[in-house]
Amino acid sequence: MKQIGLRAHDLGTFNTIEDLAEEISKYGSSIPIQLALKKVLKNAPNAEDYTEQFIVSVRETLKAKGAYVGVFGSYINPVHPDKAARDAELRKFENHLKYANLIGCPLVGTETGSFKEDNTYHPDTANPKVLDLFYRSVERLVEAAVKYDAIVGIEAVSKKHTMSTIKRMADLVEKFDTPHLKVIYDPVNLTPWIGIPEADGSNRGVPSFEAQKDFFCSALDAFGSKIAAIHVKDYKLDQNGFKIGNLTAGEGVIDWPFLFEELRRRNIEVPALLENLTVSTLQKTLSMLHTY
Repeated sequence: MKQIGLRAHDLGTFNTIEDLAEEISKYGSSIPIQLALKKVLKNAPNAEDYTEQFIVSVRETLKAKGAYVGVFGSYINPVHPDKAARDAELRKFENHLKYANLIGCPLVGTETGSFKEDNTYHPDTANPKVLDLFYRSVERLVEAAVKYDAIVGIEAVSKKHTMSTIKRMADLVEKFDTPHLKVIYDPVNLTPWIGIPEADGSNRGVPSFEAQKDFFCSALDAFGSKIAAIHVKDYKLDQNGFKIGNLTAGEGVIDWPFLFEELRRRNIEVPALLENLTVSTLQKTLSMLHTY
């Protein structure tokens, strides 16, 4: 059975968790969400100020309206070049791990950061020294995940972030072979900036079925058993041949029907969370995804 949901802050920002839950309820029941509290609630407390009472109230309010947390979002920069800032980022993530089970979702998600203060592209991010720094941050987070019986969810982003390729993600899950580290698979984020390559190395505006199959299956072969959630969006190439990767699913070139079928074939049954949604067409998009 498909678990199709959405990223909560794509619906907007809300004054209360009750307001958010009411909005989500418009789109059905048993809906998983990616919940980043600071992004979706106007007056959300900082992670270090979370209390059991607050977290339980979030969980129960969502549950009453037919929603649940599929990814507890704490998107940080684990390779921030400033050590004090990096430590603060890691502490924030650790606080999310502490409360993850209480909110009903052991999986806390993050991307993997850039060697630049604002987390944008930096040419040194792919260097071995930054990769080593990332591994040390992950080791710390996994230790916290073990302590709290939670899960560190890692999402790769091509070119820009430390985990930027399928091979790097495969190496990561091999190095940290533990149930306390899982993958958040975003096929668009992992797509190279010039698109999915063909067998001959060329790139088309609309990649062939064979190219998409090879690209998706290489990722699923590498870390499919570690996937805990999937992000669903789309991309196309601009007039200069570079990826526009923030489209609603169905508005670009990704062969989502094939990918959903392949996930089923491999028995990968995890929350599939719509990103970059358009509120006015959200119901139509959710209905479309349920047919795949």
